[in-house]
Amino acid sequence: MARLSSLAGMDAETVRRDPALRALVEDEAAMRGLIGRKVRYLDEAYEITDILFDEDTLILSADDSTEMQEDSYGRAHRVVPKVRNLRFRDADHEPTTIWDDVSFLDGPLLESS
Repeated sequence: MARLSSLAGMDAETVRRDPALRALVEDEAAMRGLIGRKVRYLDEAYEITDILFDEDTLILSADDSTEMQEDSYGRAHRVVPKVRNLRFRDADHEPTTIWDDVSFLDGPLLESS
């Protein structure tokens, strides 16, 4: 598979059309390899904690941010990491716009071959 050294500097449509990114979102094993990677999404640091292929969802958990989780009665119960659920591909299995806003903090998503 052709790989790019970085998606930075590309316009949004070019990023989503990139053949390496399109192949990545279809490859379950490669996507699972992203679990544990540190990312920045909308100026906040997160870690990829899970990928749900049946829902095409990437689960991010915040490193530093927390939220108060309520119990079944709506009362504040405990502090949990802030979580973001992001659709990584659309109904046509094409990469979504989230890839424009996610930066990998430990190196590029796709490396040169």
